[in-house]
Amino acid sequence: MNYKRRVLLFNVFFLLLLIAASILFQWNPGIAGANFRPIEILSDIQKDSSTREVLVRKKNVIKNPGDTGNNIVQRDYVTYPGLINTTNQPTALYDFYTHLTELKKKKRKKIRIAYFGDSMIEGDLVTQDLRKMLQEVFGGSGVGFVPVTSIVAGFRQTVIHTFSSNWNDVNYKSDNKTSANLFLSGHSFFSTDNSTVAYRPVNRPKLDSFNQISILFGAPSAGSNSTNLIANGVSYPIQAAAAVNKLELPLNSANELRMSIASATIPLYGAAFESDSGVVVDNFSFRGISGTELDYFTENYLQQAQATRSYDLLIFHYGPNLLFKPNLTDFSWYTKKMLPVLQKIKNAFPQTSVLLISTADKGFSYNGSWHTAKGVKPLVDAQYTMATSTGVDFFNLYNAMGGEDAIVRWVKADTALANKDYTHANHRGAKKLAEIIFNAIMKEYQEYEKYANK
Repeated sequence: MNYKRRVLLFNVFFLLLLIAASILFQWNPGIAGANFRPIEILSDIQKDSSTREVLVRKKNVIKNPGDTGNNIVQRDYVTYPGLINTTNQPTALYDFYTHLTELKKKKRKKIRIAYFGDSMIEGDLVTQDLRKMLQEVFGGSGVGFVPVTSIVAGFRQTVIHTFSSNWNDVNYKSDNKTSANLFLSGHSFFSTDNSTVAYRPVNRPKLDSFNQISILFGAPSAGSNSTNLIANGVSYPIQAAAAVNKLELPLNSANELRMSIASATIPLYGAAFESDSGVVVDNFSFRGISGTELDYFTENYLQQAQATRSYDLLIFHYGPNLLFKPNLTDFSWYTKKMLPVLQKIKNAFPQTSVLLISTADKGFSYNGSWHTAKGVKPLVDAQYTMATSTGVDFFNLYNAMGGEDAIVRWVKADTALANKDYTHANHRGAKKLAEIIFNAIMKEYQEYEKYANK
């Protein structure tokens, strides 16, 4: 036999023997130590299992709600452009869609949504367009909740909001926040010397009058819980007996609300403007936070807030403030802090649907060229893990807005959709984000209707 052929056959035989041995016998490091890695014969042609490629292959497997057979739908949270159902219910946001259906059938008068976020939604960005689209389909009007003061009041286009400069704003970042009974907005406002605030409607559809008005206030940490609240020149005696209280004004199509509070110790939260039926969307934006600040609230406080002003859907949309370094990719610390927050919210709102929206794309300059931050994909993975761990439904906004380098394309488009900080969408981009979120919500609602009507 030819010498070269014998060598070749020997090498093939030996390679097959090694492969068989690696399959049949389990690696035991023995005296080599637990940290000594086994040899992997096929390592050069295998993908590194420690990279995100493993996460890409994770699937959220659900029964197709519109299918009466046994077909299975696999939704990859990395690539699927819609909502990911992490619960045991037939669809994502199942309870919320049940309430929406009751609203359509006149069995329910109102649906409320609380949308929590950072500077991505301040000034009512994203929420103003999402609110408009939902109200056009399901009815309703009004801007929802507006705080006593706001650093972006002049920027906001959905309400005319003015206030005196002598309000004491205690918030998430204040040293004395512990005893201030902050509201869901992350703020409490205290009058110091005849402090006043005024709201007027804007000349836009569904926002051009105030129909139902609720003034929201908290309980004092000390002192009397009785005082007078002055609204449009009328003095109303109030009792701040609960953690969250409201005064509903007997107004209809009012053109202004001007108010003040006599007490310096009872926290005033703001006012809510809505119609007597339809969809209400409250914007709870707070610049520079990551969502872990919500741990401030006790479960009991959250339950009392729900009892005073109930919500059918809670949306949490955070991310850019976690991407504060261009090479940051480890978010295990964030997962550890945020998981208990989400669990507390689930416990406090058992009948309320919860949606976790991932970070949008964010860019950094690498070697002089702008690209998606290295941490965006790992952060999306971490947020998905948090959602599945707590039974919170999930939406990958980063993927839905275009994935890798989407923010670069948004900035450099002929009609720019984002600012040159490669983080924040402008008004056009915020509207686009709202459309993306609305379409995802409505697409899943169609799946719910298939299930409900079969």
